[in-house]
Amino acid sequence: MKSVSYTRAHRILHWLIAGVFLFILLTVLLRQNWMNKTQMGEILAAKLSEKGIALTKADAAKIGKAIRYPMWRWHVWAGYVLIGLYIIRMLVFRFQGVTFKSPFKKHLIAKERLKSIIYVLFYICFATSLLTGMLMVWSPRTAAWQQVHHIAKLVHVQSLYYAVTFIVLHLLGLVIGELGKDKGIISRMVHGG
Repeated sequence: MKSVSYTRAHRILHWLIAGVFLFILLTVLLRQNWMNKTQMGEILAAKLSEKGIALTKADAAKIGKAIRYPMWRWHVWAGYVLIGLYIIRMLVFRFQGVTFKSPFKKHLIAKERLKSIIYVLFYICFATSLLTGMLMVWSPRTAAWQQVHHIAKLVHVQSLYYAVTFIVLHLLGLVIGELGKDKGIISRMVHGG
């Protein structure tokens, strides 16, 4: 079986996308856990209460949200970077070719077809999360767009599940490849051919 050689453009884009992707997941993890607005608000209210200052839960949550807002702006800016990287990735695929086989190709073994389907689904989900993120940030805050914004937000929040699933499948595939017939795949993604 001939091993795949990755061009410099493919490798650089892969690692840039991976880094920004992981950074965005970190901001989501922080937002949902340690920097959760309700939890931060409760801590703030408790500390102020020790000083004799009363704060309602709603006000505490608003302050918690304001505290994490700068971190969330980084999430949005990283999303813009990902949009640019995604467009560049699609252009590289167009001009240098994709690094996986078409899942619709005849006589493709099941393992290769599954791998290709996962990559196609990843790029579709990736585009969907970028598009819904843009809709959330750029849709007008009018009554006509309120439903679009709500649906975009629902879909965008679900992006976490495909992202984590893809990372797990990707890492599992790398381990299986390294232990199986595709030895050196990690080295090729770092160094090239």
